[in-house]
Amino acid sequence: MRKSLLGALIAPALLASPAAFAFDPDTPVGEPKPAFPVTLDSDENSTIGLAFRTAFGLPKGAEATATREIDGRTYTFRPAAIHLLPNRVGVLLSLGSLDEAGHSEGGINAIHYLQGGPSGWQRKGEWLNLGAVGSVGNAATAWGFSDALGKNPFLVTSGGGVWQGCAISSATLTELAPDAPVDRGSFTGSMSSGAGLNQKEQSFDGQITAAVPDKSFTVTYTGTRAIKQQYALKNGKYELVGKDQIPGC
Repeated sequence: MRKSLLGALIAPALLASPAAFAFDPDTPVGEPKPAFPVTLDSDENSTIGLAFRTAFGLPKGAEATATREIDGRTYTFRPAAIHLLPNRVGVLLSLGSLDEAGHSEGGINAIHYLQGGPSGWQRKGEWLNLGAVGSVGNAATAWGFSDALGKNPFLVTSGGGVWQGCAISSATLTELAPDAPVDRGSFTGSMSSGAGLNQKEQSFDGQITAAVPDKSFTVTYTGTRAIKQQYALKNGKYELVGKDQIPGC
């Protein structure tokens, strides 16, 4: 898949992932990485078919794609990434694409919690409509996992689109709480204009560069000018502190 406009926005702030489970040799083992800046990747992991088949109830050896009808629309899912939590739990992100979608219609993200054990993965739960999605039927176009934003790990997803020569993307932080994932807030990941009629030429790309776990995080933008914006946790959601300095489309 083509990389999103977020490019280097927010990828795994993996500090170190637990060892892969012996029963699932395809599960990747993350290498230690710096906590900040958090950066995103858009390469779909092709080695996590075992987890994906368990999540969607597919037979052993089946192709790693699944269709699901949601609110009268048919989505096609494929695996994107997995993150290993303590207590032998894997968090699987899958991307649901919508065929014949309009420009403003997004896809859908699926998050599954999978319990690991000697006999393999067992599905614990499924959640849809979390995280950021793109346009024209695309689900998230970039994603990453971070252990540096709170006591629980976070999944960061991004997606966006182009409207009359102005491109913009949004990033969403989803807390991977033990009982269920929860969206905690979002921010502008990137913005670029100038290709449309009478548009001002400008661009901004953001990265999470610092955080006080479970209290606040800072996004630093480069591009037309350097900008820093802080988001603080209030009533369970991260909200921008002060006025938004990044223009919209």
